Amino acid sequence: MKMRQKVLLGMSGGIDSSVAAMVLQEQGFEVVGITFIFSGSDMKDFYHSADSAKMLAGKLGIEHYVVDLREEFKNQVIRYFINEYSSGNTPFSCAVCNPKLKFYNLKKYADKLSCNFISTGHYVNIVEIEGVKYISSGKDRNKDQSFFLWGLQKELINRFIFPLGDLYKNDVREIAQQKGFEDLTQKKESLGICFIEGKDYRKYLENSGLNLIPGNFTDLKGKVIGKHKGVFHYTIGQRRGLGVHFNKPVFVAEIKTESNEVVLADFDEMFRSKIFLNNTHFVDKNSVDFNKTYTVKIRYRLQQNLCKLKLLDGCNAQIELEKPVAMVANGQTAVIYDEDCVIGGGFIESSE
Repeated sequence: MKMRQKVLLGMSGGIDSSVAAMVLQEQGFEVVGITFIFSGSDMKDFYHSADSAKMLAGKLGIEHYVVDLREEFKNQVIRYFINEYSSGNTPFSCAVCNPKLKFYNLKKYADKLSCNFISTGHYVNIVEIEGVKYISSGKDRNKDQSFFLWGLQKELINRFIFPLGDLYKNDVREIAQQKGFEDLTQKKESLGICFIEGKDYRKYLENSGLNLIPGNFTDLKGKVIGKHKGVFHYTIGQRRGLGVHFNKPVFVAEIKTESNEVVLADFDEMFRSKIFLNNTHFVDKNSVDFNKTYTVKIRYRLQQNLCKLKLLDGCNAQIELEKPVAMVANGQTAVIYDEDCVIGGGFIESSE
């Protein structure tokens, strides 16, 4: 009798990873579930976070493990988040968590548990081009999550199975109902920063020990035009909640931590044509064609922009946009696509 191939599935207890388990079982895989705990202050929080995933695994007859990664998450993700804001940048925690923690540990436990493949409930696909596998956009463009996975290594991508890549969200809900798990369709989806209750990251930073040091708002020429409450209260492109009023809309254009200044500008002064990246990662650097026009996304919901790519020294790169874009925030990520394929990305260091 032929042995079924084993796949380790990251399970949160939500509808996406739960339906991914059902689809993988239908495809003939032996599914092993694993739930990582990233936050929570005590063991009660620990077990509560894993309850729904463990219950579902039991109903599906899936072996299930729970792993406490709270200390690692605190040291790698939360520390990064706080440090970035204190430096005047706008962090993107998923770009650190996915390669360094979530998928790193999925591979680690897949190897420990002798699983051939690794899976999640992400709405993405895998495509192969000239012998190299890439993450590509999911069929449901409203749910496509390829933007979040640019930092993953080639060796890891080779082991991926994404069962929801060719499904729409409505398909996923329908599968859950058909399988008798209608309660999954009633669950609210998590939005915002996963380790912060609500949406007030500023309060979280204050509680984490960042001091509020008031300073000056200036215009692009350095003229003082008001007072701010502390640089980490502001992000590039912010318009509301500035606490100053003019006869026209103004936006945060730059955050200068060394002088404790926040620069405000008109919207038409916010556009940038060049973006400089650090800590870049490419799935296969040898296959990158620097004479080719690629597309880049600098925010999850922002339309892709045509660009040219140039590698600088080390892990730095320059993106030259075909058309300027506004609201380019230092610390966020730029993800580079070849049509639907994610070829790489990096963290935005500066723009001009």
